[in-house]
Amino acid sequence: MAVLKAKPEKIVDFFLAMVGRELLGPDLITRVTEDFFKGAQNDTVSMRVGNLRAVARDYEFRTRTAPIVMDDIEGGDTVPITLDRHVYSATGLTDEQLTLDNIEFATDVLTPQVEAVVGNYESKVVAAFRAAQAKHTVTGTLETDPHLVAIEARRLMNSDQVAPYSGRVFLVGSDVEAAWLASDRLATMELSGGVSDAVREAVIGKLAGAPVIVHPNLNPNEAYYFHKSSFVMGSVAPVAPRGAVVSAKVSRNGYAARWLMDYDPNFLRDRSVVSSFIGINEILDERDDNGDIVDTPDNVRIVPITLTGDGSVLTEGS
Repeated sequence: MAVLKAKPEKIVDFFLAMVGRELLGPDLITRVTEDFFKGAQNDTVSMRVGNLRAVARDYEFRTRTAPIVMDDIEGGDTVPITLDRHVYSATGLTDEQLTLDNIEFATDVLTPQVEAVVGNYESKVVAAFRAAQAKHTVTGTLETDPHLVAIEARRLMNSDQVAPYSGRVFLVGSDVEAAWLASDRLATMELSGGVSDAVREAVIGKLAGAPVIVHPNLNPNEAYYFHKSSFVMGSVAPVAPRGAVVSAKVSRNGYAARWLMDYDPNFLRDRSVVSSFIGINEILDERDDNGDIVDTPDNVRIVPITLTGDGSVLTEGS
């Protein structure tokens, strides 16, 4: 007989636990919760980037011959954050399966569904990195000193005053990982709380003050130096529908999901669906010398790195 112990709250908690265990890219960028999007026109909210700026002046000391100068407070620029994708995984469980097969719901049904949704999140973030309208890039070879690559990427980002430094990371493909591990340039680094298990386990060291993290979905010679604020991900759980037999939704740590199950009498089967609304938004706020966003801004918060070479560490036959 089938085993289908499916308490809705436990199911969604299981989803979120798997998200924390599996995700890399989405956990390295800024996330906003569904509270931001309630009542938002066109599923879009505005997010402030940069700080408000006031002017400090020197006033004459002990004398009073001129009035003080009044200056406007400037800055407070905003960028749009939009939800534009409904990611879901749906599957059917027939009467025959439920009656005759030994189905463990968590492992046989929910796990592959959650892995599919999580994989979709990950692929969308990687695609966003690849499509970034980056102002700066770094190129070299796998034999280039990793420390020099890191210094150049850091210099380029510093030139646009991206802060704070603590939000910066390197994300690298397998050939870059191998070349940098084979060098003596990586400093030991362990991440503490505030990151997912997946991120913590993927850290291979530190360069120029930033963690170096390997990502299996990147091309072997692909790498990025980016700030957490380079992209923003919005995640919202769809409302629990009235027609579902059981359903639940939850939002935590910037991730939100809904799970539901109902019965389709036309095909005599139960349906299990895991879904989420998401949007991956690039932050374009390149500024001029006065601190104002330029007319056609680029992304100064990510520096794509391409290192050519075959990635070999050992000679053939070694």
